[in-house]
Amino acid sequence: MIHSVRFKAVLDTNVIYPVVIRDLLFWFAHYDLYTPKWGANIFCEWKEVMLRHGVEEGGATDSSDFAVQNSN
Repeated sequence: MIHSVRFKAVLDTNVIYPVVIRDLLFWFAHYDLYTPKWGANIFCEWKEVMLRHGVEEGGATDSSDFAVQNSN
């Protein structure tokens, strides 16, 4: 699991949806620069945005287990 002792940041849908920004932020988290957090409401909003932009429902929900774990 991605975890940083020093910093935690809530990632809202507007930074999780654009692939470039999300990849960059997850790369920073991978190197323990911060711990990303989001709740179930943010994840649901992200799924809705993905569906509006043409990502099929299976692709938008594959990470649901991770999202639930991350919100704890």
